[in-house]
Amino acid sequence: MLHTSKHPTVVDHSPAKPRSVRNEGTRVAIEFDDGKTGRLSMRWLRLACECEACGDTASGKRWLTPADVPADIRAASIEISSGGETSVAWQDGHVSRFTAGFLAAHVGSGGDADARRFSPVLWSDDLTEELGRFVFDAVVEDDETLFRSLRALRDHGIAMLTGVPAEPEATLRVAGRYGPVRETSYGKVFDLISRPEARVAGETARAQIPHTDEPFRYSPPGFIFFHAIRTGAGSDGTSLMVDGFHVATLMRRDKPELFDLLTRHGVTFHREHAGEVFFSAEAHVISLDASGAVTGIRYNDRCLAPQIAIIDEIDGLIEALAELTRLICDPANQFRHQLQPGEVLVFDNQRVLHGRTAFDPTLAVRHLRSCNLDRDGVHSAFRALARRFAPDEAETVLYQGAIL
Repeated sequence: MLHTSKHPTVVDHSPAKPRSVRNEGTRVAIEFDDGKTGRLSMRWLRLACECEACGDTASGKRWLTPADVPADIRAASIEISSGGETSVAWQDGHVSRFTAGFLAAHVGSGGDADARRFSPVLWSDDLTEELGRFVFDAVVEDDETLFRSLRALRDHGIAMLTGVPAEPEATLRVAGRYGPVRETSYGKVFDLISRPEARVAGETARAQIPHTDEPFRYSPPGFIFFHAIRTGAGSDGTSLMVDGFHVATLMRRDKPELFDLLTRHGVTFHREHAGEVFFSAEAHVISLDASGAVTGIRYNDRCLAPQIAIIDEIDGLIEALAELTRLICDPANQFRHQLQPGEVLVFDNQRVLHGRTAFDPTLAVRHLRSCNLDRDGVHSAFRALARRFAPDEAETVLYQGAIL
């Protein structure tokens, strides 16, 4: 649930207004009063109409389809009002009206689609100064603070919440501010408590190589909340966080042939609890978007099934996985933090790999509460709040995570 901010930010986002709009047949050329120029497809412009007759795409109450717009569609006339609204009268008599803000946003930098893609901020062991830290009470009560924490997740893939009550009830209270909590076979909240009879590796005291959680699911968790109840500070168990986009960039630069293997060869991950669940998914370890940028990471060495590949490819695949593991384990690529009770680490599970050093279970009991959120819910919360606090960021194309 989003609340009304106690101290809303007033953002001046008055768009530039069209100075001239020139009809060029299949294209329309626009010049704005701030000097920006650009061109739009006439067919695209007709399809973008959202008048009452054509309907609204955002709500889904849409009546105009791409098949309804002929390839030879042309404007009969184009006019600009004193307020900057552009009216286009089409040859069939239909009239479309476009605000200055809409045209300015879509003209962009010469129609370059990549200009709208968000570029994440990469990090290694130097995250300490850049890590966004946000107070629990402010995140729960104030939408502007919530938005700033969501922006930190967008930029770095990780944020920290402080002053969180070291009580079980606080986990869902704060996580629910970011989106619907995802229920899995482990429940809505999973209590990671060090114990002799461990069901999963996280309940042991052994060191954990940084990894993403649950790559054996077709759709792994999007974001993870680690709420520290008891940490046994002083007995080690230091959290290790790795920016998967950073190590992928290193791999692409230094070992491009191995990087390429992990972007195109399926790798199988599995998890079985006898008589309860048996998950198995084959996916790319490194996912790329249409532009070739890294958009998601899926990797957990403890969940690797025996791989399927032809004999001439299997050794190369294993070496690619080995090289990725070496980069993940390199201290130069790891941000280290000793979690304290009342802290929450929030991170993108399809970008940031997490692990920890070993600890002595005889000195203290370690208790973390973990819950998962799907990435579309978190990104939805970001966009909804960006409409209020940073409208220019609301429709940025965000990296969409690991895909099959």
